[in-house]
Amino acid sequence: MKYSKQREMVLQYLLEKKNHPTAEQIYSELKAVVPSLSLATVYRNLNLLCELGKVQRLDTGETVDRFDADISNHAHFICEVCQHVIDIPSEILSDQSIEKQLGSGYQVSSHKLFIYGICPCCKQLKQ
Repeated sequence: MKYSKQREMVLQYLLEKKNHPTAEQIYSELKAVVPSLSLATVYRNLNLLCELGKVQRLDTGETVDRFDADISNHAHFICEVCQHVIDIPSEILSDQSIEKQLGSGYQVSSHKLFIYGICPCCKQLKQ
C-alpha cells in the first residue's frame, strides 16, 4: 500500500489522543495544521485504517462514530450527559474473566462493551 502523509497524520493523531474523537473533531484539529486537508480525506483514511485493523470504529449510539487507535480488547465508559468516552482497562474485564462468568464450554474470541453512566464532571454539575 502506498504511503499517505494524511493517513499517517490521522493515525498519529489517534495514537496521541485518547478522547475517542469523531471524524469531524479529527478534521477540525488537523485542518489547523494542514489547511488543504478535506473532511472527505479524513473519512477515507479512517475507513482504510479501520479496514487495515489499525483503528477501531466505535458506534456509541450517537449519530456519528468515534475512533480509537487502541485496538486491544477493552471496554468503554460513555457519559450520557457530555458523551465523553474513556477506556476501561482490559484487566477489569478480560476475555478470561468473561469466560469464567459464563461457565464451562464458552470461549471468548473478542468483546466490545459500552458502559453508560455519568462522568464525575457532569455528576458534580448536577449536584
